[in-house]
Formats: sequence, C-alpha cells, structure tokens
Amino acid sequence: MSAQPARRVMVIKLGGFVEFVLAFGAFSAVRRHHTNAYIILLTTPPFAELARKSGWFDEVWDDGEPPWARVGKVAKLIRRLRRARVDRVYDFDNGARTARYHFWMRDFWGNKAEWSRSSPGFLNLIRGPEKVREHYVEQMVSQLAAAGIDELPTPDLSWLTKDFGGRYGLQDGFVLLAPGRIEDGDAGCWPVARFAELARRVAIEGRRPVVIGTRSEERTNQLIAAASPDAMDLTGKTTLFDVAALARRASVAVGNHSGIMHLIAAVGCPSVVLTSPAADAGRYGPRGRYVVMVRKENLAQLPVTEVAAALRLG
Repeated sequence: MSAQPARRVMVIKLGGFVEFVLAFGAFSAVRRHHTNAYIILLTTPPFAELARKSGWFDEVWDDGEPPWARVGKVAKLIRRLRRARVDRVYDFDNGARTARYHFWMRDFWGNKAEWSRSSPGFLNLIRGPEKVREHYVEQMVSQLAAAGIDELPTPDLSWLTKDFGGRYGLQDGFVLLAPGRIEDGDAGCWPVARFAELARRVAIEGRRPVVIGTRSEERTNQLIAAASPDAMDLTGKTTLFDVAALARRASVAVGNHSGIMHLIAAVGCPSVVLTSPAADAGRYGPRGRYVVMVRKENLAQLPVTEVAAALRLG
C-alpha cells in the first residue's frame, strides 16, 4: 500500500457481536497506526454506542447494512460512500456485501481509496469469499500485516468499565454465570439443570453466583438463580458496560459460547466457555488473558464436576 500517510480512513465491521469483539485489537491497531488520521467506522446500530465510546474512531456510521430490498436506503449509502473521500479502507467483513461497497467506491467513481481485504479478487461480487479456516483474529493479523501494520496490541478496554457498574453491592470474587439462550434438547447448550447445580456448588464453595443475561433469557435464568439462596439474578438489568464492569470484579465466569462470553473474556476475566463443534470455536473462539474452552459433542452430557474442575472448584 501507499507509503503516504492516510488523512481519512474507513474501517468496515458490520454484523456479528462475536466478530465485533474479536476485532477490538484490530480497531486499536488501526488507530495506533493512523494516529493523526480522521477514522470513520461503518457498522450497524447494535455496535454504534460501543464504537463511539471506544475512542478508536472519530465518526461512526451505523447505516452500513441496509436490506437490499430497501432501495432508497441502499442508494443513500452508495452516495455516502462515494462522497467519503477516504484514502484507505480496512474491510474486516471481507464478504460479498462489502465487495460491492468496494465496487461503488472504485476509481471510476472518483474515489481512489486503497482497500485492505482478506479475500482478494473482484469475483467476490459474484461469489462469496472462500472459507477461511484460521481463527478470525489471525486472519485480521495477516490482513493488517499486508497493509503495513505489523503489531496487533492488546487493546486498552478501560473505556468499557469507566463510570459503569459497581451499583449492585457485590463484593469482589463472585462468579458470573452467563448461560445465554438455552433451548430444550439443544446439544450445543449446557442445560439449565446443570447450571443450577453449578450455582449451588459455587455457593457451597463460598463464592456468590451472579446470573446475567437478556430479558429473553429471564425464565431459564430464574430457575438457575432459584437453585441457590445466595445467588443474585441480574437478568435484563445490565448493559454491556455493566457486564464488562462486573467481569473486571468477578473471580471467574462461565457460560455457553456466546457473544457476551467474548466480551467477558476480552476484559480479562478468567472464563470457562462451554462449546460444541457446531459453535466453530476454532474459528471464532474467545480471546482473553485466561480462557478455558470445555468442548463436548453433546453438552447435555457434560457433567458438573468437569465444569467445576475448570472453575477450580472441584
């Protein structure tokens, strides 16, 4: 890529909370490399608040994935991209959609931005990129190296916990339980009854179980919290920033493989992630200072003793 410093840079990261969290290091690397550039993130509404508070971007566009059927919104995005006048684009989606964005911003439209992609080739407009089997983070490391960014630093995530959390009256050392959505008979999820048994064991060991999740998980999380009189149920009561703050103070966290476990692991909380082959942890496993992946073909067959051992309770 050009040796000339870029004055305006665009980063593209659209859907997928897991991938968005895994891209934190890449976002930080781009910001560090382009210290004086004006950096725009093209993303979607669920990630806009996180992105704006991160300090990695000067501007956040959250209209990056309009439905193709909404012709007016698509046309508006095309106009916006053509007028962006950026010098370089880092495409961390690398899909057929963003290949079209590349086409719309090509030289013959008057925009000479250099593009960084992991899936080269104009044929991405016709067929999706070839499947990449390396971990998503390693894919971004290779992509950034090709663009002249040789270091992917551990990102400073203090902004995630600043001015958030701490209002629950909890003493440090509690255990976070993040079951996620559990469907009956789903081999890819550890069952509610096992989480309930684990909550009891956590309390017996002298640590307080704290259950977190969204409103859609309220019914199952109530059953888990009810298994221990010492449990605190914060289901539906936490923002992502609260979860990050809680994770910083927890002794350990455990949950089915989900986006929230990625966030918990990313801020440095020791994390036990329960996963099955269907979750493709080799490609999208969480990264953090201390992460234990407990794998089972059918998680319903995973005994509590094994999870407790991973939590160093057994």
